[in-house]
Amino acid sequence: MTQEEFHKLVHLVMDSPAHPPETLFTGGMDNWHARARLAHFLGMKGIDKTREALELFRSVVEADIDEGISQDVEEKAFALQRLSSLEKELNQNEQALKHINLAIELAEGTDFLYKYLLRGELWGDRWNLMHKMNMAKEAEEEADERIAAYQDIPVAHNSYLYYGYRYKAQLAAERGVTLVAKDYMHMALHAMAVPDEYKAGLEHAFAATHDNAPWILAEIDRATPNPDTLPWDI
Repeated sequence: MTQEEFHKLVHLVMDSPAHPPETLFTGGMDNWHARARLAHFLGMKGIDKTREALELFRSVVEADIDEGISQDVEEKAFALQRLSSLEKELNQNEQALKHINLAIELAEGTDFLYKYLLRGELWGDRWNLMHKMNMAKEAEEEADERIAAYQDIPVAHNSYLYYGYRYKAQLAAERGVTLVAKDYMHMALHAMAVPDEYKAGLEHAFAATHDNAPWILAEIDRATPNPDTLPWDI
């Protein structure tokens, strides 16, 4: 991608409803931060410049970062996570798995408490991708390992437990074991800071008495707050 093409795409996203400030893209094509940030916007629904987003995200994979700077680590890991999700949507599953693995390796290489990146969510993305690739058993074993490793850590809001139990609930729902799926979701939500205004909706979703487990799980998900809006300890 040329500088001229880059700047045209910057103005495209600036004129979109997202309307980001131009300062996000300071440095242009020569700045990996700018390339990653532009790629995030280009991959958004409504802008739909997936090919250009993939090109820019892939240009960030080999970018050198200072692993002593939390923002650098978080921004690159987030770019790798989003690259993986776009590749998954395009059924480029092997590439997607490679890139989510790189995101996990990078994010777990430090002890930083990130501003928006959740290590548990990265693992959840890996497990859902493995599930798509007919590796559900291996993914469940990994989820069990993460749960065992983190369940006794004395923190209230644990993303490893939320996404680990959420994945196990998904498997239980697919197997038609409704009570087990509900139990796993109770455990998942126990690891999350659920605001009071969501509790009535969750109680209603859990109160369903039929055995359509995938439907119940979908209702629970709809009643659950967006994890990105909540505080997490790990």
